[in-house]
Amino acid sequence: MTTVQVPGAGTPLDTHLHAFVRTLRERGMAIGPGEAITAAEVLTVLDLTDRGQLREGLAAVLLREQMHRKTFDVIFDLYFPVRGGFGAANAGAAGASGTGGQGCSGVPGEPDPLKMPASDTPPDPDAVREALRQEAIAALVAGGDHDGIASQIVEQLGEYNSATGTAFSSYQALKALNPQTLIAAIANGLLAAAGEDGAAPGSFEYESARRVARSRVAGLTERVTELTSVAMAARRGPEAVAQYAAPQLPENVAFFAATRTELHRMEQTVRPLARQLSTRLLVRRRRARRGPIDLRRTLRKSMSTGGVPIDLAHRRPRPTKPELVLLCDLSGSVAGFSNFTLLLTHALSAEFSKIRVFGFVDSVDEITDYIDPSRTLTVDTVVDMFDRVIRETNVARFGGSDYGNMLRTFVRDFPDAVTHRGTLLILGDARSNHTDPALAELDELVEKARHAFWLNPERKAAWGSGDSVADKYGRLIDMYECRTAGQLAEVIGRLLPV
Repeated sequence: MTTVQVPGAGTPLDTHLHAFVRTLRERGMAIGPGEAITAAEVLTVLDLTDRGQLREGLAAVLLREQMHRKTFDVIFDLYFPVRGGFGAANAGAAGASGTGGQGCSGVPGEPDPLKMPASDTPPDPDAVREALRQEAIAALVAGGDHDGIASQIVEQLGEYNSATGTAFSSYQALKALNPQTLIAAIANGLLAAAGEDGAAPGSFEYESARRVARSRVAGLTERVTELTSVAMAARRGPEAVAQYAAPQLPENVAFFAATRTELHRMEQTVRPLARQLSTRLLVRRRRARRGPIDLRRTLRKSMSTGGVPIDLAHRRPRPTKPELVLLCDLSGSVAGFSNFTLLLTHALSAEFSKIRVFGFVDSVDEITDYIDPSRTLTVDTVVDMFDRVIRETNVARFGGSDYGNMLRTFVRDFPDAVTHRGTLLILGDARSNHTDPALAELDELVEKARHAFWLNPERKAAWGSGDSVADKYGRLIDMYECRTAGQLAEVIGRLLPV
């Protein structure tokens, strides 16, 4: 590959690309040597002045999962910002890290319309803020790319002097602009552009315009945050900034730390994971066509070889779909984990003859009827369902987790739920507020079930600490650490019976 210098960085392009690929791998993306070599070859045919083409070309050869695109885009912005010289032809999509002589458009020598001319009198902050507000309203009403105005907001409102020099803060920039106050003005602009500026509040047209305005403001806010990271990358280096600025891959986000937005992104991994697990089970079933050795038939066949069992006879397998019993902890500390596990097992419902779901906090009740098998579950529907379950069933008496009482109640009230044909799956952190853990009841359930597993969203190092009885339960039932969606899919794929 021909060595090309990275504009403004003094680094050969192949070395820069290698650092970019290495950062993607560090964030968890599976990129092999073949993809890296192909990406280097792709750069020889792409127009490096067209940043959009560069982004899409690298994404086409480096990304295996579309759900990783968000992380890829953030890291791409850090390594290939407009101000670094890439995509000068598309300078309207400016980055946020300026170099001398470049305005917000990214074109050398072009003045920034919002930069005050150099003088002894400092610019009026209110005047700069008001000019940015009007510019933002016009840009968001017009729609399209938010990069230009987001870059100006970062430069004009986010810059501050830190102990180590000039730095940028998205919090400071957004606090000064307060984008939420722009929604009404943007909605009015959208209505005027559509010829519906007389729409009354509460009407369909008015509410639709406000919904679009809120969506565009949210997009601008997110882009300001991303371009702040780009500005910091120009100062500290993209490798350092990527450690905290690039979002985790959806399957690597810890359930305990997941926000509602991250849960929605994780939701997109459910269907692909379910398809992968279903395919894996199909392969395992095909390989398990032969049953165990049939000793009687083998001895009969050996009569023709002098009693030497050369040809083994196998019993014909009787493949059956197992039953699944889910015990889900609905307490606030692990609700996100239970949500996602329920989404995944619901997507795999075709692999089971029957699924029964029970919820618990300090008591337990069946919640199977709250799940509509004809509808696709989402994070929002599961959260709403759990809220209803807490209000309408007997899953909680006082609100604090009590695994011992849950197990005793389950054995007493649902004696036929777990059978020798079923698989028992318990989801929870095993933190029981120092109550009696009811080990005898758990042992009874494990003995009754064909298979029994416990999935714990806490780190294994924390099992048995504080009020955790995971170490005691782990002596009676196979317990697995499942802190992320990736770990959960791996464990379920390994444990699902054929």
